[in-house]
Amino acid sequence: MKKKLCVFLAMLMAVGSLAGCGKFTCDLCGEEKSGKKYVVKYEGEKATLCKDCKELYDSLMKLSQLISD
Repeated sequence: MKKKLCVFLAMLMAVGSLAGCGKFTCDLCGEEKSGKKYVVKYEGEKATLCKDCKELYDSLMKLSQLISD
């Protein structure tokens, strides 16, 4: 019984990790990524970004605000 429970939990974790976050293509770098995707809106257009490109996007937005002030 204990062995069956361990096998069931291992299978559940494996399926959960596959179903958690799907793959997507980052609109900025063009690479296929997995994990969390970030959707940003800029001048009425939506873009899907990976984590690295989202950090770059945030930095550029902060810089543009500093320049415009």
